[in-house]
Amino acid sequence: MATIKFLVQSKKDNAPVYCRLSIDKQTSFKRKTGITANDSILKRVSAQRVSLDESEKRIKSQLEGLRLGLIDQLNSHYAEGGLVDSYWLENAIDNYFGRGKKDESDLLTDYSLTFIKNLEFKVSERNGVGVSISSKRKYTSIHNKLVNFEKYSKRRFRIVEVDLKFRKDFLRYLTDVDGISRNTAGRYIKFVKTFVLDAHKNGFVTSNQMIEFRGFTEKSNKVVLSNDEIEALRNTSFEDSSLQAAKDWLVIGCYTGQRVSDLLRMSSSLIEKGGSFDYIIITQQKTGKTVRIPVHPVVREILNKRDGEFPKVLGKTSDSKSTLFNRQIKEVCRLVGFNSLEDGKIYSSKDGKNIYGKFEKWQLVSSHICRRSFATNFYSNPRYPIDLLMNITAHSTEKMFREYINVPPLDLSMRLAQIMETEALLNTKEPRLIVVPRSKIAV
Repeated sequence: MATIKFLVQSKKDNAPVYCRLSIDKQTSFKRKTGITANDSILKRVSAQRVSLDESEKRIKSQLEGLRLGLIDQLNSHYAEGGLVDSYWLENAIDNYFGRGKKDESDLLTDYSLTFIKNLEFKVSERNGVGVSISSKRKYTSIHNKLVNFEKYSKRRFRIVEVDLKFRKDFLRYLTDVDGISRNTAGRYIKFVKTFVLDAHKNGFVTSNQMIEFRGFTEKSNKVVLSNDEIEALRNTSFEDSSLQAAKDWLVIGCYTGQRVSDLLRMSSSLIEKGGSFDYIIITQQKTGKTVRIPVHPVVREILNKRDGEFPKVLGKTSDSKSTLFNRQIKEVCRLVGFNSLEDGKIYSSKDGKNIYGKFEKWQLVSSHICRRSFATNFYSNPRYPIDLLMNITAHSTEKMFREYINVPPLDLSMRLAQIMETEALLNTKEPRLIVVPRSKIAV
C-alpha cells in the first residue's frame, strides 16, 4: 500500500518541505510541496496532541489536506491504469494547490500528444493545411506505444533522455514484448525521432546522440497474387453471395491498385466517360490525391454481370468493412486452393502477437494484396511504364514504388530481355544485296 510522508532536507528556518510517495519497499518518489518549514516545526505538526500556534496549524492543515488530496488522485489514477512516477507526483501536488500543469512539459509522451494536437495546423505542399485522418491515427498509435513502453519501464522519459540506449530498449520492447515485426518497429523509431526533432525546433534540449538515432527497413516477403492466380479467381464461382462479392472485390482491387479504404468506396457514381474510355475517379483518403483509374476490361466484365454496379459491401463503418473483407478473402483464397508455403507472419490471438514462419499462402492474404498485386503484375509487363502505374497507385517517388513491388532481380532481368528482344524485332530490316563494281575492288 502506498504511503505519504513529509520531510525537510535542510537546517534552514524556511526549508522546502518535500513529499515522499512510497509505492512499495523498492519504489518511492520525492517532490517539493511548495510549503516551507524547519525540521522542528515539521515534527511538531506531525505529532499528536501538541499545542500549535496559528502558523503551525496552517502548515498542519495544508499538509493533511495535501495527503488526502494525493490519495484521492492516486486512487483515480490507478483506476484508469495510469503510471505513477515523480512527474505524476509533481503534477498531482500542483493540481491540489491549483497551480495547474506546466504549459510546456519536457516529457516525451506529453510532447508527442502536443505534436498530434498541432497536426491540424501542419502545412505541406501535398495536403495544404492539416493532415489526413490516417496520418493522425498513425502518430496516435505511436504515442500509445510510447505510453505503454513507459508503463512497462515503470518510469517516464524526458525528451533529452531519448538517446541510443532509449532506442535499444524501445526497440526490444516493441519486438519482444509487444510482438510487432522488426520492420514496423524500425518505422516507429523513425516517428519517435520526428517527435524529438520537432521538440528541438521548438527550443527543447535533446540528446547529442540524435544524429545516430535512426529507424530502419528490412526486406520482407511481399505476398502478391500472380496473373494465373487472379485468373483462377475469375474462373471460380461461389454459391455464398458474400464470398462471391468478396472474390469480385478482390479481383477488382488487383486491377485498380487502391487501398482497401478507397477500394470499398467505389461505386458506379464514380465512373466517368472520357473520350471512348471509362474512368473511376476517386480521391484517396490517405493521400488526398485524386486518381483517374481506367476501367480495365476485367473490371467491366464484373460490373456488367452486376448490372453496372459494384459488389455489395458488408459492414457499416470503414473499419468493420475492412475487417470483414480481410476475413472473407482469406476464405476465398483457401477455397480456391492457394496453399503454397510462403514466408510471412500471422497474428496469434492466443499469444497476442505476430508469429513469423512459413504458412499457406491463403493465410497471409489481406486487403493490401490487391494494391501490391496491381503494382507488381503491371510493372512486370514491359508495356506499362512506371510513371503511368505511379499515377494510379499515387506513390510519391519511383524509389517508394520499387520498394513496394515484389519483383525479384531475375524477373527484372527477364523484363529487360523482353524489351530488348522487342526492340530488336522492330529494328530488323530486309537485307539488300549490294553489288560492288570490280573497279572498286582493291587489287
